[in-house]
Amino acid sequence: MKAVITGANGFVGSNLARRLLADGWSVAGIVRKTSDLSFLRGLDVELLDLGLEDADALARAFACAEALFHCASRASDWGPMRVFRQANVDNTARVMQAAAAAGVGRVVYVGSTVVYGFGGHVDTAEDAPRRPEPFPYCVTKLEAERLVERAAREAKLPCAIVRPGNVFGPNDRVTTIHLYRYLLAGKFVYVDGGRTLTCPTYVGNLVDAMVLAAANAQSGCEDFIITDGLQITWREYIEATCEALGAPPPRHSIPSGPAMAAATAAEFLYKLARAKQPPPITRYRIGQVRRDYHFSIDKARRVLGFEPRVGLRDALAQTAEWFSRCQAP
Repeated sequence: MKAVITGANGFVGSNLARRLLADGWSVAGIVRKTSDLSFLRGLDVELLDLGLEDADALARAFACAEALFHCASRASDWGPMRVFRQANVDNTARVMQAAAAAGVGRVVYVGSTVVYGFGGHVDTAEDAPRRPEPFPYCVTKLEAERLVERAAREAKLPCAIVRPGNVFGPNDRVTTIHLYRYLLAGKFVYVDGGRTLTCPTYVGNLVDAMVLAAANAQSGCEDFIITDGLQITWREYIEATCEALGAPPPRHSIPSGPAMAAATAAEFLYKLARAKQPPPITRYRIGQVRRDYHFSIDKARRVLGFEPRVGLRDALAQTAEWFSRCQAP
């Protein structure tokens, strides 16, 4: 079977490509000329050198594909709305248009639990109201989801939306690598003692769920929350991460109120300086950790037969090993 992956060179896309190849799929990846292809080195992936701006070219690339995995996305807590909207909304519109024109067998879109907002989640399920925080990433991920749902409805495309929690693992240059550097440097500080719940999602478990979602996609659009199924606090998760890294656990904490005030001030100064990199503390990050952020995977278990295959200890060990290789001279 043939699968096409948008964003194949990225964090989730590269891990998915490796898994599909191991399962015997023929894999094509949508990449740009300027893409860093190091995560695909040594993999038998057909590289399709085109952007996501040309729906006709995409339709030709999607021809004869049994499955399309739309992983390409701008994932960050910093940047102008227009950039996020172009990457997450406009590109998704063209991808879905092309998928419908090509008659793709099924589409799996990688969404995010951020569409539910950051306000006090414990065992939140798929049918909860989608009320994202007013940050560009959160808002545009919901807009993209609605485009996928509309394509499924109007073009009769079998689609699945997979909403992971806080994804970590090998090849993650957005969050994991920076968190690990902060921990090793002793610069990480808990918010409110790290007592709120979080939702770690190992990329290998996420990829398992995506493959299951593709196999189970029917007419219409189904949505699935995917996490590692743990009820774990930020302190417990960070301490387990430090153990895997061989780093001492953080000793300091700051109340969420002052932390949010500091994040607001930092963002103001960085925007004033027109900085392209995010400040070390942002309202997005504080907003997510100041309340419980935990979700149920009962639907994925029931409908997909999903069960997190890699436990937290093994997942963190594999991620720490990858991180060590990244830091080697």
